[in-house]
Amino acid sequence: MPQYVLKIKADLENIKQLIPLPDNHWELTIQSADGCDTKEGVTISKGDVMELEGSRGDANFIMKWPGNKQQAYIKIVDIKGVTGNYTEDQAGKWVTVLGLECRGIVPTAWKVGRDFIAESSGGPFFEDVDLADGDWAEYDEENDASVSVTNVESKVE
Repeated sequence: MPQYVLKIKADLENIKQLIPLPDNHWELTIQSADGCDTKEGVTISKGDVMELEGSRGDANFIMKWPGNKQQAYIKIVDIKGVTGNYTEDQAGKWVTVLGLECRGIVPTAWKVGRDFIAESSGGPFFEDVDLADGDWAEYDEENDASVSVTNVESKVE
C-alpha cells in the first residue's frame, strides 16, 4: 500500500513545540491514482473510522472516483519515531507530522490551518493557533515574551 507523509517546516520564536490537536481534521487536496480527477478540501481525522466494503479493514476517509467501482481510501497510520510534534530543536527543518496509507488516492497538498496547539518556551499553552496565513503571533503574559510561528510551509511526500 502506498504511504505518504505530511511534513511541516517553520520558524519558532519562544515556542517549545507545536502539538497536533488530538482529533484534528487534516485538510488535503487529493487526486485519483491515474491523475485524472482532483478534489480539494478533503478532511480526514483519526476519529472518523469507516469500514471498507468487502474487507475486515477500515479507513479514515473512503470514496469512489467517478466511473470507478472500487473504493479509494486514506488511513492515518503510526510511523515509528514520529510523534507529530514540531519542536524548537527542529525549527527551520522539514519534519513529518502525520503518516497516511492510501489506495486509489494520491494526496498532493496539505492546507495547514488550526492543526496545532503551541506550547510556549515558558510553559503556557496556546490553543487557537491558526497557521493558514503562514504566520501566527501572540503574547505570553506569564513570561513577558512574544511568541510566534512564522514562515510555515507544508508538503506531502
